This record gives sequence, structure tokens and C-alpha cells, in this order.
Amino acid sequence: QVNLTRISLFFPEKRDFFLEGRGIFDFGRGGSGINFGANQGDTPSLFYTRRIGLNGGRVIPIDAGGRLTGKVGKHAIGLVHIRTGDEPTANTEPTGFTVLRYKRDVLSRSAIGVMATNRSIGATGTGKNLAYGVDGTFLLSQALTATAWWAQTQTTGTTGDDQSYQGIVDYSVDRYGARAEFLKVGANFDPQVGFRRRWDFNRAWGQLRFSPRPADMTKIRKYTFTTSGEYVESGAGAVETRIVDGHFDAELANSDRVSVDVTRDYEGLRQPFTPSGSPAPIPVGG
Repeated sequence: QVNLTRISLFFPEKRDFFLEGRGIFDFGRGGSGINFGANQGDTPSLFYTRRIGLNGGRVIPIDAGGRLTGKVGKHAIGLVHIRTGDEPTANTEPTGFTVLRYKRDVLSRSAIGVMATNRSIGATGTGKNLAYGVDGTFLLSQALTATAWWAQTQTTGTTGDDQSYQGIVDYSVDRYGARAEFLKVGANFDPQVGFRRRWDFNRAWGQLRFSPRPADMTKIRKYTFTTSGEYVESGAGAVETRIVDGHFDAELANSDRVSVDVTRDYEGLRQPFTPSGSPAPIPVGG
């Protein structure tokens, strides 16, 4: 992949050992919550398995490890511990990776849980890194879902502004839909057994949808009108991203689709950025 943005790319896990039983390690899963093994945009991840056995574009030897997952009644637990060896070229010391996950079913099709990850030697080669959090997903009705999570990290050498949290409310029926999200990631929130695309920002996002099914048209199955807005600002209050989007599509009776999208996108750079292959950096500004 060629990355033309200033934000890291996400690569999915493909090793069978880490793919088996991964559902138990989902954290804050509710659409755009922290999700093990799936790209969730700007939402960070507490557990990203490609941190284990890979570093600096090189394969790091895995000396030993194990995984325990299971569910008894309303209780689900997951435990992973992996010990990797050293790799002098990538400046990687022998490191232990530990992940603990517990979830409990509550109410009807709802769940609450906790998760903790530990890296015995930090990504910089010194100190250690610990991350932990609590999450909940609640099905309030067949159409209304609410998700919330909170997480914190502790990294040797950094203090303060090390929390992240998100809240999501989603209402969806065939004809109407609405969704609202808020996400905060602190400047020092750094889950080193997870994945973090960007930090030190607050993100608000909302969407409205109207999907009528015309009864007097035999060739049109459904129209969909959607409008959404995203606003991202730095911890200091400076605008980083502002997007307004409008979408229309018509689904035909034979399942063909015709669609139109209109987007207005603003990006504010806090520091110069040089895209791959560009002869000069893009200066600070909007």
C-alpha cells in the first residue's frame, strides 16, 4: 500500500494462531469501538496482534506462548501470554506480551467487561507499558444501541493526559437512522500492545439517514438519503479535520445501484507534512 496521508496504515492480522477465538478480545465493540483485529479508523485499539513477533518491518522470533479462551454461562474470559526473543537489527530485546479479557452478559443481548494488556519492555526498548479499560454495549431496544468505553495507559517516562474514551448511540430501522459518536484520545495515551493512528484529539461525528421504499415504482426498490458531519480538534482546541458529506443512492429492483456523493473536506496541519515522493513539504495551515 502507498500511504499519501500523515496517518499510519492499518494492516489486518493473518496468522491463524491470533485469529482463532479473537471475538472474546473485542473491546468496546459497538460499530466504531475498539475492535481486535479490525480497522476502526481513528479509534485506537488496546490489542493489535501484529505488535507481537513483528517490529521495524522485521520478523521477531517467538520463543513460547499460549492462549486460553472460553465461556461458561454469562462469563467469558481470554488470556494470552507470548514471549518473543531478541532481534539486534530491529533493536528489539526479549519481551513478554500479556493480555487479559473478561466479559459478562447482562440484560438482553448486552455485555460489560474489562481488559488489560502489558508489555514488559516498551516499544522504545526501555521501561514498560500497561493499558487497561472498561467497556459496555447495551441493546436498549431492537433499534437502539448504546456503547461506551474508557481506557488508560501507563508508560515509563510519561505522565498525565493518558486516557481515552468513546460514547456511541445508534438508532436504525428500515426507513430512518441516526448515529452520534464522541471520541477522545489523550496526548500520552499509548497502548503499545495495541494500535493508535493519531493522538491528542477530540472527535465528534453524527449521521442522519432517510430510506423510503416507493410503493408506486416497480423498478426502484429503495432510495437512501444520508448526511453526516465530522469535527476533529486537537487537545488545544485547534481544528484538525472538518468533513461534511451528503449521499444519495437508488437501489433498483435488480439490485443495481446509482449513487451520488458530495463531500467538503478540511484538514489543518499542526506541523509540515511531506507525502511520499513529494519534492517539498506541505506547510503548516489549512
